[in-house]
Amino acid sequence: MGSREDTAMDHADWLDSLDCLGHAIAVAGAGQEAHVLRLFLDLAERVPERALMQGLPLPDRKRIEAALAAGAVESAILILLGEDSGFCLSRGADGAPLASILLPYQFEETTSGGASLGLACLNALVGALTSEMPQPRLNALLEMPAGTMLH
Repeated sequence: MGSREDTAMDHADWLDSLDCLGHAIAVAGAGQEAHVLRLFLDLAERVPERALMQGLPLPDRKRIEAALAAGAVESAILILLGEDSGFCLSRGADGAPLASILLPYQFEETTSGGASLGLACLNALVGALTSEMPQPRLNALLEMPAGTMLH
């Protein structure tokens, strides 16, 4: 398992750590999926604000470890997404693995590549969690003057 520190993390430290993990995943080679997944789990367990997980369920480490023990790395990573996330796994024109993730409460998907489908999926997940995508506000529509043309 990854090494879990018990020190508290604030919002910015957690996002910085997650961003660093994303960079590590981007250069990781096939076969390192379980290691970087455990690093992700360590960070997820230390999330300082539940809202930073963008609507994802808290990871069930025992379930994920069971999938890893069975050799189902991609399934272990997909467990992280829960039922309310969208995903698409594919290959780029050069044959490189690609993954797109759409998290609950986000309006744009995040796509990333990796040395394997598992790494691409985990990298897309980390990218989605660390993105600064603006979220549309419903009340912004209500503040427009009545005569505003919307085309």
